[in-house]
Amino acid sequence: WAWTRALLGLRCKEIHVAGGLEARELVERLAAACGDEFELNEYDRFSDLIISEESLAKASNEKGSYKAVQPGDAIVAFSRNDIFAIKREIERTTPFKCCVIYGSLPPQIRTQQARQFNDPNSGYDILVASDAIGMGLNLSIRRIIFNSMFKSNGERIIQLDHSSVKQICGRAGRRNSPYPNGEVTVRDPADLKHLRQCMSTEIRPIAKAGLLPTASHFQLFADSMKKYGTMDDGETFDENVLHKILLQFNDMARLRRDYRLCRMTQMRLIARWVDDLELTLPDKYSFCMAPVNETDDRSMKLLKQFASKLAYNATTGVNRREFFARQPGSLEELSILCAQFHRLELFLWLCQKFPTTSNMIEEQQATKLKEECIDVIHDGLSRANQLSLDHCYLRRDRNLRASWAKEKKDGRVDDELHEFIHELDDFDDTLQQYEVDDI
Repeated sequence: WAWTRALLGLRCKEIHVAGGLEARELVERLAAACGDEFELNEYDRFSDLIISEESLAKASNEKGSYKAVQPGDAIVAFSRNDIFAIKREIERTTPFKCCVIYGSLPPQIRTQQARQFNDPNSGYDILVASDAIGMGLNLSIRRIIFNSMFKSNGERIIQLDHSSVKQICGRAGRRNSPYPNGEVTVRDPADLKHLRQCMSTEIRPIAKAGLLPTASHFQLFADSMKKYGTMDDGETFDENVLHKILLQFNDMARLRRDYRLCRMTQMRLIARWVDDLELTLPDKYSFCMAPVNETDDRSMKLLKQFASKLAYNATTGVNRREFFARQPGSLEELSILCAQFHRLELFLWLCQKFPTTSNMIEEQQATKLKEECIDVIHDGLSRANQLSLDHCYLRRDRNLRASWAKEKKDGRVDDELHEFIHELDDFDDTLQQYEVDDI
């Protein structure tokens, strides 16, 4: 939706949009809708991107395959525990040290880890990361290695699509990096076929642009509904209950073929937390736009506490005891520290959005706590191999594949899927229960 607002709303002579050709037709239609001219400039990749003939491991259940990594390699995994288990294996079986990057790390830490990996004199030669490397980071990568082609999207197990694969693979062998050409491969030989299919498939054109109505749109809608209509269930319309306004708006919205609504589900979830407070509709909308993880109970409670103080025109702050950064003793505690950092970021964002509810002293304390949190997270990463971890990335990958195969089997079965399930059965027969010390 932010891209759509920029393309449709910026008042300037020219707008330059950098992106893949899958966006061409949509951007051209948006330009035509605005009465603007559209011009396309195509640029070829400066270096070659090669698909390896072989996977890193000889078999799906091969233990210790990461001893074959080389400087400049980036291993892509889709869980925090996988990332640290792979890092631990590499640093125990090779002379190389690893940097790690994943989404819940503070941006400052991700940037610092990227800088270390890019510096040839830092002593860090390998990167183990999530798909976060596909966005916003310039990295000097020689070879991309997919630990697995399967991941959880929060609802179910999915196999990476060609768009995601190409986005990640494009990080290898970038212009001005020390490596003239990029290379991509997989750990598991069973994934090579899917990798080749993804790399040879054209990305489907983007069909729709995201739209997100502003607070003014919702206010106008609420005023009109109060004047002319009722809710679908026959209830009297309440112009201050935002989650019902969002639901009604979503049901009644009629969009042209080039557009779709964004963030409505997340906004309704957050709106339920603040709808019982005496706040204006624009203020409730602002809380719905906050950078909060709506699945994290502590973050939502912080947001609710801030909203309550705003409703009563009181000053809010953070509890130093709650946000005191303690040295992590496990990777789970390191994850808790990252969540703590994001709650402090949320508090400071709310302070900027509602300056009358906080004061300079509280903001300064939250800023100091955030800096302390970053320092402790950085120290925890440097001691990551000493933190407790009970995890086997091979078994997790096997479980993901089995879940995905079962879901596919329940829906449809073809020859390729029979072969895949047969491979899983063989894998299950030979896979041992590895201890963390083995990894």
